[in-house]
Amino acid sequence: MNVTLEKKDDLNALISIHIDKSDYEASLEEQLKDYRKKANIPGFRPGQVPLGMVKKMVGKSLLYEEVNKLTSNKLFEYLKEENIDILGQPMSSQDKESDLDFDSYGDFVFHFDLGLAPKVELKVSEKDKLNRFDLQMNQEEIDTEIKNLRRQQGSIENVEQAETDNDSIVANMTEVDKKGEHIDGGVFEQEVTVLPEIIKDKKLKKELSSVKIDDQLSINPFKLFNDNEMVIKQSLAVEEDKVKDISKTFTFKVTEIRRVIPAELNKEFYNKIFGPDVVKDEEEFKKKIEENLQLYYKSEAEKQLEAEINQLLQQKHQLDLPDEFLKRWLVETKPETYSSENIEEKYLEESSILRKQLIREKIADEAKIEVSAEDLDETSYAYTAQLLRQYGLNNPDPQMVRSFEEKNREDQSYMLRIRDVVVEQKVLDYMKTKISIKEKKITIEKFYEEVKKFNEKLNK
Repeated sequence: MNVTLEKKDDLNALISIHIDKSDYEASLEEQLKDYRKKANIPGFRPGQVPLGMVKKMVGKSLLYEEVNKLTSNKLFEYLKEENIDILGQPMSSQDKESDLDFDSYGDFVFHFDLGLAPKVELKVSEKDKLNRFDLQMNQEEIDTEIKNLRRQQGSIENVEQAETDNDSIVANMTEVDKKGEHIDGGVFEQEVTVLPEIIKDKKLKKELSSVKIDDQLSINPFKLFNDNEMVIKQSLAVEEDKVKDISKTFTFKVTEIRRVIPAELNKEFYNKIFGPDVVKDEEEFKKKIEENLQLYYKSEAEKQLEAEINQLLQQKHQLDLPDEFLKRWLVETKPETYSSENIEEKYLEESSILRKQLIREKIADEAKIEVSAEDLDETSYAYTAQLLRQYGLNNPDPQMVRSFEEKNREDQSYMLRIRDVVVEQKVLDYMKTKISIKEKKITIEKFYEEVKKFNEKLNK
């Protein structure tokens, strides 16, 4: 058995596996004899079937299995011994035809195309500078949070007329032309719920803060939803690429007005927010709210720093990939997802993910990152608790979290995701020690402006 490697370039190679008859002959002979012992063929006693007949019956299929097993084992053994990192899996060569005559029971030559992983050299140092934002919170932030929590836990009553910008307005919206007639194919009687308090246009906010049931207004949807195209898309059920083209005039027929009666600041309320007996009075409640907000904004700032680190890594490491090989591999191995018609578009995302993975693996290797059972336990528990909070359980019982978490662990793919989360966080923590990070005080409003600018630049 012989293996040869021919590099086409830094990212593509041809590997050839030469299988001589002597490599498989003895094993094939044993398999044929074993089959003869077990074969039950009319006219012959067990074990007395002529070997030639057995070979004629099953020899080729046994040969095929044996040769393919030898080839596969030798191929991956060679790649491991020579420390050759590949992307995807070896594929039958397009340029060089393999010599595979199974009828002659002779020698075989397999030719495979390989996509080679690029060499990754880290180019990040203390010369790279990023900010860690220190968000400056004021009393207004605390008051607003308490106000929102009281509304969330409050009761709702329907009223005939809005009196403040805190009354929610339910209405049917219809897209109309300059004559006030419904536009054919446009939005028709789409139900929306709006809170005047968050509308930036002062005139529209004031108008909605005093509407009555059955009032019909003429409204610009872009003003109503603060020019947020994503909110417009979701609220009016409009396709993303058509949001900009919708009419600037909609009828707004009020069907319901809901007034929230805020929850009282009392023991029952405190227990709902933080759990039984965590806080005992208003002073402790406000202090706890402040602490939670500080933790939240610190987390937001760290999340932004990590997003900028990922962007820095991507900018600093423009890795070349064996693109044509990988496109072919995706189309041939995952035909349910990729085809010749969509591979160019889908490959953009796949290649981006792969580059990030290669960079992450290089950092993990350099930092000698290891994942312990304790890492998995802590991350899995936190991940599950966060999911439960998203479903409205602000203070999930630890036993409930553990029960859900143990159920999730039965899914192997879940634990692989958890491991990825652990590795990614350790990689980011390591990178924070390799670059220069400057603490920068900033208001909360300015911080989210910075986040918006960063995301807009990222998505260009």
